[in-house]
Amino acid sequence: MREEMIYNPHYYQLREGQLERMLAIVRGNRGAGPGGVVFFGDSLTETYPIERCFPELPVKYNCGLGGATAEELLWIVDEGVIKYRPSLVVLMVGINDLGNTAMASPKEIACHVKELIDVICGNLPDVRVLLWSTLPCVEALRSYHQVPGIRNNDLVRMIFEQERELVRDRNVTFVDVFPEFVDEQNEARTEYYRDGLHLNDAGFDRLTELLAPEIHKLLEA
Repeated sequence: MREEMIYNPHYYQLREGQLERMLAIVRGNRGAGPGGVVFFGDSLTETYPIERCFPELPVKYNCGLGGATAEELLWIVDEGVIKYRPSLVVLMVGINDLGNTAMASPKEIACHVKELIDVICGNLPDVRVLLWSTLPCVEALRSYHQVPGIRNNDLVRMIFEQERELVRDRNVTFVDVFPEFVDEQNEARTEYYRDGLHLNDAGFDRLTELLAPEIHKLLEA
């Protein structure tokens, strides 16, 4: 989130669209009923058509924030998760942390995710968290020249490995979806993407096939 700033030594800049989205999330928690499912994360969550993909979930909220890093989600976790009083949080973040403002290491990203989960579980002791792996990017379309940063699928893969090492809460379930979105050469399957980072309808359908069984299992436990 540098835009045209000439000098910006790794300070994330909030933009108008993000602020509007944050306000929508805050307003949404005012009438939220307890016991629902909150989908929390970056633009891959914000653009997730959960109404279409999860019609069977009676109470669900999309609290994705486009452009968010793992650290930024910590700034809004109270309004975006805790005040919704969910029974289940479906969480994924990380790809923006590899962008040109943050350029965090997989371990740094995982540390922020651990802190995020600690805050959620510390305030909602009975909540379950489903943590799904950061999705790969189409490296050929999101090159270093087009999108500065350190995004590549080797680093993306390491994020989930570090999360498994650091997050040890018994209320957290890990779901590794990364292998289903890459081919034998570890390249992202372009048929699932509408650009280098974001999924198309086919991609969201495949993601739902992977997440839905685990979501239902946790809700029934």
